[in-house]
Amino acid sequence: MASEFGSDPVQHTQHTVGDVSFHAVEQGRGPVVLLLAGWPQTSYAWRRVMPLLSAEHHVIALDLKGQGESSLALDSDFSIEAVASEVAAYLEHRQLGPVRLVGHDVGAWVAYALSIVAPERLTSTLLLDAALIGLAPVEAYMPRPGSRTWQFHFHAMDGMPELLTAGREAEYLGWYFRTKSKVPGSMPPEAVDHYVRAYSRPGAMTAGFNFYRAVERNRAFAEAHRQHRFAKPLTVFGGEFATGDNFLKSLQACDPAVTGGVLPGCGHYLPEEAPEAVADLIRRQP
Repeated sequence: MASEFGSDPVQHTQHTVGDVSFHAVEQGRGPVVLLLAGWPQTSYAWRRVMPLLSAEHHVIALDLKGQGESSLALDSDFSIEAVASEVAAYLEHRQLGPVRLVGHDVGAWVAYALSIVAPERLTSTLLLDAALIGLAPVEAYMPRPGSRTWQFHFHAMDGMPELLTAGREAEYLGWYFRTKSKVPGSMPPEAVDHYVRAYSRPGAMTAGFNFYRAVERNRAFAEAHRQHRFAKPLTVFGGEFATGDNFLKSLQACDPAVTGGVLPGCGHYLPEEAPEAVADLIRRQP
């Protein structure tokens, strides 16, 4: 596994905080950079970014509950506010911080919420290619041919996504990696196989769907903070062929001080499609 994260050795750590046992992959020494991956991925999504930062930073790729080797916690609250509070407790437990925070996809949802509920734990936040109900225009989530957000509706259904994806995790997850990536070779078979194995463990797909089933709580949280002014610098980047600058604009509508842009030539999976560019963005964060 270490070779997949570059030549520098990595450490796999496990810390139990409250009802969640958190798994993380760690590399390097120095100021802490905390990386949160999205669905349907794990800390493995950061394997190409971590070696680019580890010479000067202590890089921690954390599996949120339901991801990788962290506990499933299926009966817990999967709203972004609750999960952000769990990550804040993890940082407190380990006496880490303030940290440079980076989130992609669902990890960006959580990073956004963490920037609001525990800014004292952070020096800055970088959000990568996501869309959050409550900030994005309602029209962005309307079901229509070619919609990029249809899964928000499907995953929120009770029991139906499990029924239709059980035993077909490879086919279902593979569709996302094929259709939402743009850079050739960025999602190789071994990476897809890694994610399929992770989400084929009993309950893992349900945990992933639970992030989407918290839609009303997430909407309420985002709407309650539409005029929030972030205490620490917030930067947002989307992929040219994914969310573009839509997430950035939705956050600038909350706080004009938010900065960011678009990574050209990329689809949704920025840490794997553009690891050098992502690492450069992280280095620029205060």
